Amino acid sequence: MKAITLAPISVDARQAMQAKLDGLGKPIHGLGKLETLAVDLAGIEGTTDLQVAKRCCLIFAADHGVVREGVSATPAKVTAIQAINLLNGHTAAGAMGSAVGCELQVVDVGIAADLTDPRLIHRKIRHGTRNMVEEPAMTLAEAQAAIEVGMTTTQDAIAAGNQLILIGELGIGNTTTAAAILACALRVAPKQMVGRGSNISDQRWAHKVDVVTTALDRWQPEATDALDILHKVGGYEIAAKVGAILAAAQAGVPLIIDGFISLAAVVLAELLAPGVRHHVLASHQSREPGSQIAMQRLGLTPLLDLNLATGEGTGALLMLPLIDVLQAVLTGMNTQADLDFGYQP
Repeated sequence: MKAITLAPISVDARQAMQAKLDGLGKPIHGLGKLETLAVDLAGIEGTTDLQVAKRCCLIFAADHGVVREGVSATPAKVTAIQAINLLNGHTAAGAMGSAVGCELQVVDVGIAADLTDPRLIHRKIRHGTRNMVEEPAMTLAEAQAAIEVGMTTTQDAIAAGNQLILIGELGIGNTTTAAAILACALRVAPKQMVGRGSNISDQRWAHKVDVVTTALDRWQPEATDALDILHKVGGYEIAAKVGAILAAAQAGVPLIIDGFISLAAVVLAELLAPGVRHHVLASHQSREPGSQIAMQRLGLTPLLDLNLATGEGTGALLMLPLIDVLQAVLTGMNTQADLDFGYQP
């Protein structure tokens, strides 16, 4: 891959935003995590005049060959079904998108069905990955192509005027894939990363741990090589999310990640472009146990903790009302100078 050049994080804009917040008619740091969010947004955008009105959630969809190992309680056909349901506004993210004023785009990177709905963005690499227990999940060329899908889709969304990019995913079996990626890249035992996914039983969870362990032992992906990890145990939608993260960071546009699957993408993107983690905003703490480890390693602090395990970008979408409230405060609140409080810290 070509070298990735990231837009700089503006220290001056971060400091100016904190000064702006401190000057509002409220206790210093009285808005808590919302102030941290404002400072982070300012640093990424390079201004205290935040641009957040037009937003788009890119939902990358793909299937996973590893579902043939019985790691999910949900059948693989649900990926294709939910892709259309989402466009119709009948999934969790579909309903939320209209409620929070966010356009949703569904990108078929590797759904194991031929969907012809013109509302889909058709960028299929293959009809799902291979079963990573039996063979590497994808070729290196496919990994690069999937990353490129994420980059170009995000660049198109930004060119259309979107000021915030959100990412989500659809893909039955992808918590298994994400667990394998994170266990490898963060060098932790699979047991620490494998969660319940689709609310599986204890017996199926133990089997899922064995599946991840077997795949990692068999193919030995290089922990510092994002493409090798994707090649051996990755997913097309996760690779596309890597591309989306890189493209947004290059453009200086804030990108809001969702949960566990997005964290796998951020870890891989960080291997390709060190420092890219500073360009993403973590929406929520996923129910998957490995998400806390990944957050800590990346130095990310989620704004929400709602015990979510839905995917689709739901956590990222739930962050938008808070951003809108923050924008209202920044543009409409009196300053201490206006009110002549005479505050003395």
